Amino acid sequence: MGSPLKGMVRGDVPLARVIFNDPSKRRLVPQLQEDGWPIFEIAGKRCGFPAELAAHARKATRSGPAPRGAAKAKRDRRRKGAGADSTAASSATA
Repeated sequence: MGSPLKGMVRGDVPLARVIFNDPSKRRLVPQLQEDGWPIFEIAGKRCGFPAELAAHARKATRSGPAPRGAAKAKRDRRRKGAGADSTAASSATA
C-alpha cells in the first residue's frame, strides 16, 4: 500500500521550482501561502502537491477583475459584431 503523501513537494526551493520553474523565487512562497495557495506546513517545512499547485496556478491566471469603462465597451462591441456576422453568414447560406 502506497503512502498518501507520495509525490508531495517539501521545502521552499522545490515549491518555487514547481510553481515558478525557478528555484531562486523561493522567497515568494510564504506570501503565496498567506494568499491562500494550497501550501501547508509539516514539521516546520512548507509542503504542497504538484497537481493542486498547478490547478491553483491555472485558476489564478485565468480569472481576474472584469474590464471597466472603455475596455468593457470595446469587448461588448466585438461580441455584438461577431454575433451579427455569424447570423448573417448562416442566413446567407440557408
